[in-house]
Amino acid sequence: MLDAKIPEGFGSCTFTGACEVECPESISISNIAEMNWRWLKAKLRE
Repeated sequence: MLDAKIPEGFGSCTFTGACEVECPESISISNIAEMNWRWLKAKLRE
């Protein structure tokens, strides 16, 4: 999901809350942070 965000026109979350407000799926900022953390851990394991 996170790898698909750039081609779809989404950038990284700034953790100011703007990403939560603009999210078309109403994903909370805490879930966005969790997804980003999991993505980073996965990338570090490669």
